[in-house]
Amino acid sequence: MAFGKKKEDVFFTMFKDFANTLEKMGRDFSGIINDYRNVERAIADMKLTESDCDAKSHKILDVLNGSFVTPFDREDIFTIVNQMDDLADYMEDTASKFQIYCVEELRNDAVEMGNLIVDATKEVKKLFDALPERGKNDSAKAATIEINRLENLGDAVYRRAIGKLFKEEDNPIEVIKWKDIYENLEETLDACEHLADTVRGVMVKNA
Repeated sequence: MAFGKKKEDVFFTMFKDFANTLEKMGRDFSGIINDYRNVERAIADMKLTESDCDAKSHKILDVLNGSFVTPFDREDIFTIVNQMDDLADYMEDTASKFQIYCVEELRNDAVEMGNLIVDATKEVKKLFDALPERGKNDSAKAATIEINRLENLGDAVYRRAIGKLFKEEDNPIEVIKWKDIYENLEETLDACEHLADTVRGVMVKNA
């Protein structure tokens, strides 16, 4: 299906709004990992933002269900919405783990991975800003490449962090706790990459 029809603009508007909220979640997450104070309140704010993402997801799907004209395949819209919602869930779940495990101080590797997630959410916003334009500029391609680069960096930090954890940590409870946190951080970066690859693929398919 062709992009750019006025009847389809509502989908691009909703996607942009959703992406802006994901970026806000990234900023909230950045506030937690880079200024680890008042964590309970900050996590509560993230939960509210995640609920907002749920509402946006339901709204897009409701509009999709009642639309005959869509900017691209209905199945692709459904997949993108679910992957955006997954990213919000991963960020909120990761932040909640800090509270669940009573983390008093973040480890440097966790902060590094967290900042990669923050940077990736900024690129996600750029990707959705470029979505209506398809191949008219290279910003979508550049955003996808950058997200893939950030995810690769995250994989390297994750492997280093896990290796250090098993080598240097004597407390088995700490090993269990931080292994789970590192895995959540890595999965959040994976969710950013999966979303970027899906959106870029849809754009190429509909160019």
